[in-house]
Amino acid sequence: MDSLGSALFSEISPKFFGILVSVNARVYLDVIDALEREMPARGDSLDRSEALEIIDRVLALGLIYAEEDGEVDDADIGHPASMILRRLIAAKWLEEERRSDYRRTIYVEAAAQAMLEAFRTMVSQSVASFTGKLRLVCDRLAGLRYPHSRMELIWEELKNCLTQTRAGLRELRLIRKQVERFAQRQLKTATLAEALDIIYNEFSQLITQQCYRELIHARLPARLREAMEGLNELERDDLALQKLREDYIRAQPDAERASIEILRTIEELSIALGDVEPSADRVDEGTADFARRSRSRIRYIQDVGSARRQQVKVIFDYVKDHLAGTRLTDLENRLTLPSARLVDDGLVGMSSLARTRQSADPALRRPVVLPLTDEDREESLREMERNLRNALRLDRANRFVGGLELESGQTMSSEAIPVRTEDDVLDIISCLVFATAGGANYRLETERSRNPSGAVLLDKKAEFRIERFELERK
Repeated sequence: MDSLGSALFSEISPKFFGILVSVNARVYLDVIDALEREMPARGDSLDRSEALEIIDRVLALGLIYAEEDGEVDDADIGHPASMILRRLIAAKWLEEERRSDYRRTIYVEAAAQAMLEAFRTMVSQSVASFTGKLRLVCDRLAGLRYPHSRMELIWEELKNCLTQTRAGLRELRLIRKQVERFAQRQLKTATLAEALDIIYNEFSQLITQQCYRELIHARLPARLREAMEGLNELERDDLALQKLREDYIRAQPDAERASIEILRTIEELSIALGDVEPSADRVDEGTADFARRSRSRIRYIQDVGSARRQQVKVIFDYVKDHLAGTRLTDLENRLTLPSARLVDDGLVGMSSLARTRQSADPALRRPVVLPLTDEDREESLREMERNLRNALRLDRANRFVGGLELESGQTMSSEAIPVRTEDDVLDIISCLVFATAGGANYRLETERSRNPSGAVLLDKKAEFRIERFELERK
């Protein structure tokens, strides 16, 4: 197979890309964009005279510079629109068809249309959205767990699953980029109104209430596990793979590459699906970072711009100008100012200063009874051991989940978790307490949060009743 560069330049002239590095590159792109947008309303083509009129309108909005290649026809002198049109035709961005009635019709080349769409996507400021492409792919691949569904799969459908998965990953990256853009804008806000407007009007409506909500409702982790199971079953099903080979050969008669392409597509699809959950986690991290930055920015604006801070500044400016050289401890008697209307008058009094720490009176210290016996020491160690054993800690919760021997992504209901002793109960409580901690190696979801309107189920464990939940190993 030819490399991308060789294949591309065998189809496209280097002049095609030369337009993009020209001193007039911006003008050329504006012209192509204007022509391409006008064509659908004019039968997908333009007369040369119509094209020149559109180019003149574009040139009226900006300057055009002299080119350095020296390719200027005498007919183009004084007619920059003609020069631009000629160059775009020579670079194969436009195609000119000369008819028998001497009419000259202008078309936009297919490669130019593809480039324009790419450029428009790059500069688009539209809000990221989660369209559900990944959800549809997961639903289709989950069906591959059943033999009849695998036999119905065709080659084009498998390729489309890979295309849609990659598009879904791009959407997740776009959502993350959008969140990062909001965070950067938040750092540049100068007033409290601007900061709150970004949070509640823009970020909340466009991200949280639209794409991010749909992303949460998609329940990707569970769907991804089912999709991976379906792919694994497909890879082991020789009959289904043979049918895919036949479909591939009908589409492009190359029997030698059929098996290679099919297995490569399955492998790439598996890798792409594996990237989905980390990408979704990065969206969560970006959203949390935006919340932290917004909170910090609002506090900063309040501290810097509040009227109360200005009042305090006036007081300290007065002290600096009129009471220079006065010790801070003497200010309370000499500072004869009107009431500053402060909530805490200790800001200008002695109570705002940290007091010197003083040692306790030796007579009040509790003497230690000496000597300690070996029994006293043993009892102290046993008490410390009991306290450590009964403490609720994150490492205890992680160790307990690790002992369940779950694979990454595997789940277990509390109904199946073995709980026999009081220590096991404390392990369960640690899991519940630290489920949202950053270092947790598991996720925990209760039945109540999954189905708020349903009945609350309880599991009886070691003479305790525990509300049913589900553990998932990260």
